Amino acid sequence: MRPEPLQLEGNKEHNPFITMFPQRPPAEGERFLAYLPHSGFHNQLITLRTALRLAVSLNRTLLLPPLYLSHKKQALRWRKEPVLLKQWSDRNRTGLDYCRTIEPATWPSKNRKQREAMTEQERLTEHQCRFYHLWTTTPWTYFYDIPKILSDVVGVAGETMPIRVFSRPLITMEWLKDNLQVQDLQKEMYFFNDTSQFEYLIVDDSETDYGTMATDGKFSKRLLLTDLQRRPERILHFESLFASDRFEARSQRQRDLKQYLSKGMDLWNQAILDATRMAEDQIEVWSKETGRLAEGFLGVHLRTEDWIFAKGASMNLQRIVVWVEEMIKQDRSQYSSKLRRRADPVPQALAAAEAAVQLAQAPASPIPTTATDEAVPTLLERCQSSPAESPMIFMATDVHQPRSAPLLKEFLDRFPCTMFLSDFRESNALLEKIRNPVDNVLMWPYMVALMDANLAAKGRVFQGTDRSTFSAYIINHLWPKYHPEAMGEYR
Repeated sequence: MRPEPLQLEGNKEHNPFITMFPQRPPAEGERFLAYLPHSGFHNQLITLRTALRLAVSLNRTLLLPPLYLSHKKQALRWRKEPVLLKQWSDRNRTGLDYCRTIEPATWPSKNRKQREAMTEQERLTEHQCRFYHLWTTTPWTYFYDIPKILSDVVGVAGETMPIRVFSRPLITMEWLKDNLQVQDLQKEMYFFNDTSQFEYLIVDDSETDYGTMATDGKFSKRLLLTDLQRRPERILHFESLFASDRFEARSQRQRDLKQYLSKGMDLWNQAILDATRMAEDQIEVWSKETGRLAEGFLGVHLRTEDWIFAKGASMNLQRIVVWVEEMIKQDRSQYSSKLRRRADPVPQALAAAEAAVQLAQAPASPIPTTATDEAVPTLLERCQSSPAESPMIFMATDVHQPRSAPLLKEFLDRFPCTMFLSDFRESNALLEKIRNPVDNVLMWPYMVALMDANLAAKGRVFQGTDRSTFSAYIINHLWPKYHPEAMGEYR
């Protein structure tokens, strides 16, 4: 018998930093599924979707971990057990309340002599407080409408009950014993010890016989879904569940659940939604001011840091260049009559005179057309002098100071109407002061990527970076949400 879906009660006021699934005692007979989160924001999101589907398939309650956000130096990388678990246990604020009001980013840099003069206590304070402000955790509900995806699964693939979750704010074994009424973890929990990041592939054998099929691909071993369903332990605890193909979806039920969870995770962080809308309005003003041929803008994502992306940055950028040129060609074809009218000097002069009269009579725009940042006037001036068919482009990227980056110089010369998040002063101002009230850590560094992605997804068409899971998130989730009418023709 399934426990009642108690998780749908709770934080009705939607304070985004408070879990919407408050602590509760476990229901009688309730069994749980757990895992250890690791890696960056989007990889954690991929893992969460896999874990939710597995919880449904096993008729277990998912122990919902927090979302871990950090500077790259403090990222939780996959490591063999018990290293990953220890990394989580090290992420605690015990005895560090004094760091809440200390801002390491404002500390002046010290020379060697000043550092040598520091006391042991000063060194300890600096070390602890720098580390304190380099990471934070939030509930998943800070960014996503998790209650909706839990409840709306009813009717999908024959499901009759909401997905069950149990908030797990601390990723320690002690928390399991203290909060799940577990007497003996050795007997009541089965832990899958990974020897590699891609140790287990979970296969849906409800309709397929895997008895004689060899294991291939990146995964070392195969776990049958039916075997997992038969396990008697109260807690099934995985280490890593990361990888979009970690849990096969061969049966129609699994395909339906996977599609539902992939498409249904709606972004609802109001600050990001508001900042995106402001940026869209600003782009519309800039597009009209600079006389762009096509309405709207092109969205692109260029990833250049880490792994294969650093080596392939130039090639990935060239792919974007080729794609933009193709979009320009399509725009020329679509708006050919408009281009001919612009080329006719008489109508062009009349239109310019009429526009000047209208501008003189019109009230001032409520949306500022320039910002105090020097990047915006430069953008507008360069864009204004470019051909009308040169499109407005918004580039989401991890390139540091992109306007002055050598990698992007030729691209910006070729496409002068290219915009970056730093060009949107007012949108940034909405986000840059937000702090997590739990630990007083600034949220802005961890909201940039999602704001970048959300704005890029508003582009009339989008081009990402090959093999980037973040680009895949925009292509498969955000862009279709914002452009449902175009899905029949978009590739």
